[in-house]
Amino acid sequence: MDSYERRSRFVHRFATPLTTLNAGLALLERYLAESNANSAQIAEVMGLLNRSATRLGSAIDVLQEYMFDHPTGIQVIIPDEVLAQRPQHPVQTPTEQPNLALPKYPPDIDTSKPCVLLIEDSQTYRAVVSARLTQSGYNVVTAPDGMAGLDLARAYQPVAIILDLMLPHLNGEQVAFVLGEDPETKHIPIIIYTGLEAKQTEKLELDPRLQIIRKDEALDRLPIMVSELVIKSRKKTIAELLVIEDDQEIQQVVSQGLSNAGYSITVTTSGEEGLRLAMRQPFDLIMLDLMLPDIDGWTVLRQLRERTQTATTPLMLVSALGKPEEKVRGFQLGADDYITKPFDWNELLARISASLRRREVEGNANPSTMLPGNRAIERAIAARLDRKQPFVVGYCDLDHFKAYNDQYGFLKGDAIIHQTARIITGAVERSGAAGDFVGHIGGDDFVFLAHPDNVVAICESIIREFDQLAPLYYDIESRQRGFIRQNDREGNPKQFPFVSISIGVVSSLNHQITHFAEFGDLAADVKKRAKAHKGSVYLIETGDKATVNAAG
Repeated sequence: MDSYERRSRFVHRFATPLTTLNAGLALLERYLAESNANSAQIAEVMGLLNRSATRLGSAIDVLQEYMFDHPTGIQVIIPDEVLAQRPQHPVQTPTEQPNLALPKYPPDIDTSKPCVLLIEDSQTYRAVVSARLTQSGYNVVTAPDGMAGLDLARAYQPVAIILDLMLPHLNGEQVAFVLGEDPETKHIPIIIYTGLEAKQTEKLELDPRLQIIRKDEALDRLPIMVSELVIKSRKKTIAELLVIEDDQEIQQVVSQGLSNAGYSITVTTSGEEGLRLAMRQPFDLIMLDLMLPDIDGWTVLRQLRERTQTATTPLMLVSALGKPEEKVRGFQLGADDYITKPFDWNELLARISASLRRREVEGNANPSTMLPGNRAIERAIAARLDRKQPFVVGYCDLDHFKAYNDQYGFLKGDAIIHQTARIITGAVERSGAAGDFVGHIGGDDFVFLAHPDNVVAICESIIREFDQLAPLYYDIESRQRGFIRQNDREGNPKQFPFVSISIGVVSSLNHQITHFAEFGDLAADVKKRAKAHKGSVYLIETGDKATVNAAG
């Protein structure tokens, strides 16, 4: 064991349980906040635990500073004056704002080496992981929090980003969300490395865009993972396909063949996992076997068509069941194509290509977000009117979006649109009910259909998350000012606040409506009144009155 490995493993022995402790505390704080279990006693105990964890981290830093190699291992000799010092560990209160200044790094970074960005709040881990990657030939730039990490990713354009999951102010999942949407950073591979147990990161592991690694494996595996991801990211792909197939031989043949044809392939063997994957990432086409080990393909097909994210995704059934009645059933449930086993390879490629072309020209999905478009929105409203079921239409529109678009360009504007689509869809999923609907009218206009009982929770969730993430798409100087400078529609210079979201809500319980167009007119009027208020708000129309609310 060489000197570097010996020192690294020594620090790792102490830092790993500390990481788990910090992660557990952060999760506990989140759970308490979500359950509104706030009290002076809980705050006092959490403060004590956090201060103790900070002191333990400082003690590990001291061990690292005063350790040195010995023929038989590692020795640590700490001077008496250091031991006599009383530790001073100021704890940042929740009301304090993160430092928005871009961390100072040497401007003459060695451009001959590939640059890797490490976003990690632990000084110990930053030192250990940086040393390991530097030893492997990478130039490492580090950031202590997510906000600084976003700025550095845009400035340095690293070949890969290594992201700690438990960060101050913004957690790693939120940072990955923005990195994956921002046109300046969406092409950069992301590795999430964490001390959390696998069960706590199940949702992230379903996202094919992210690679997950445990911190106790990081020193050995990170250099190889970075190299593999960089190579993979440079390959051009035609489209993203999800293949749900339990036969391993067919899996291998289809996966390898479609990859060679230029497609990016995600493969799963079960219907349940296929449904989870389809919720986490927008695929361009889904291939679904009807005979699966857990739930049958018919059930998977029906659930995919009931969910907003996959309502318009081209879906090809692949099965040995070739009877006409089986094919008719598949088309009735919403399949776009049906191919029987054994299939001709050239025919499969041609059918996939045709399905992707049809999606582009039929207009059932918005081409930007791939959410259901105007035709699908009309059908969804009409179906609810026909069934005479109570529902609300939430009309969502962005404020000051034109100024943002003019300042940063349409690609950055698209990132805001994609973020908005995911926020609205996520809020409806969490707070709504089965069968609820989200659609994209066009531009920065969205709608959702839900039960009246759930509309307040949905609106508050949308506004809360939107206001938290939207400022991250601005440059650091604008964030510090709190506004951008742009000309208004008349060409006059003006200060514009950050993009916000206005939601107008109309309920079927308050109107006798027989046609979807009437709902559209009412919702547009309520949305217009909501936009008259500053900041992100939702306005619920109740007969002759309307109530304006902001999340809180």
